[in-house]
Amino acid sequence: MLGIILWYNAEKSVGLVWCEDQGPLAYIGPEVETAGPVINFHRGTQIRFELEERNGFRTVQRIDAIAVLPGTVDPGQVLASYEPAPERSRLRVVA
Repeated sequence: MLGIILWYNAEKSVGLVWCEDQGPLAYIGPEVETAGPVINFHRGTQIRFELEERNGFRTVQRIDAIAVLPGTVDPGQVLASYEPAPERSRLRVVA
């Protein structure tokens, strides 16, 4: 999957990623694997990554490629056009 770093805290090695499928944002944790040397992520960094989803929570598992393209992606515009996926209806059975 492709994504854009929206926020990253280098001290704690945590951040948030917008995903190309426009689903919920994905979390980057300090345990994420990278294919090459680790660089300091910045707002707007584009990444290709593997995603894991559990209980509606998305986590970046492995980063395969990193492209730092300053000035080409404005995360603010990405978030402004972000439309969360519609909620799934929940069927409740009452006995």
